[in-house]
Amino acid sequence: MAPSALTPETSPERKISVKKVAPQTRSHSSSVSSVASIRLNDGNSIPQVALGVYKAPNGQETEDAVTAALDAGYRHIDSAARYANEEACGRAIRRWLEKTGTPREDVFICSKLWDADHGYEATFNALCASLDKFGLDYLDLYLIHSPAEDEEKRLESWRALETAQRLGKVKSIGVSNFGAAHIESLLDNATVVPAVNQVEVHPFCQREALVELCNKNGIKIEAYSPLARGNKLEDPTIGAIAKKYNRTPAQILLNWNAARGNVVLPKSLTASRIQSNLESFDFQLSPEDVATINALGAENYVTGSMHKSKD
Repeated sequence: MAPSALTPETSPERKISVKKVAPQTRSHSSSVSSVASIRLNDGNSIPQVALGVYKAPNGQETEDAVTAALDAGYRHIDSAARYANEEACGRAIRRWLEKTGTPREDVFICSKLWDADHGYEATFNALCASLDKFGLDYLDLYLIHSPAEDEEKRLESWRALETAQRLGKVKSIGVSNFGAAHIESLLDNATVVPAVNQVEVHPFCQREALVELCNKNGIKIEAYSPLARGNKLEDPTIGAIAKKYNRTPAQILLNWNAARGNVVLPKSLTASRIQSNLESFDFQLSPEDVATINALGAENYVTGSMHKSKD
């Protein structure tokens, strides 16, 4: 179980053994789909596809979805304090690890700091609360969910994440919903460069300038809402390409995103869709079809309330 909340001053430093995976390599199992892993700028590896659990309830439905994802071959679960389902995710993960005998380090778990908890001490306490809810000793990735308007508080939160990483409470640290100005401010003041920036990215919201800035600084893009929350599954261009490859529109959208080197976070509570989403990465779109999809790239946000920057 997770430790009770400890302050940075009293937490003993300890080392976490990290299983290293080469960039773009695949782990194999005879009974599950293969999932690619990507090397982050801190040397840790992140599975390229995650089960997202945004708006999933904190109960059996989410436990079943997480279990179905792990059974299918997912090794990355993306939650957040704001989602209020860390307990359900933790129960499912711990039960699955015990049932299968899989080492804890083989499952990558992410959570996020909510806006109300910015500031050095508050951030550290929020992380400890998340660990308690998951019932885990450490997280693989912890993100600032969105940038505080107060730059000083934002930087204090980041300093707390740096401390937590040194103490072994998290392996990798990053941000979410950060625009270019937020990234540049952090790079000017941080000791540790964020490993990821989790933002909305899909063919209808490509955010090219922000993606270029992150790539230039070794910050991996995690694409949330890669299916545009289902709003574009009937798009005729995507539909025609899906028919050409005998795939679903969702599989085309996910494949396009992963081919750009992004981590993708499709959300579903349905076992069949969880499986179908995982089967999106075993084919290659032609350069012509990629160009056609790229041409769809208007800045069409489906999660506008989370954005605090114009980019």
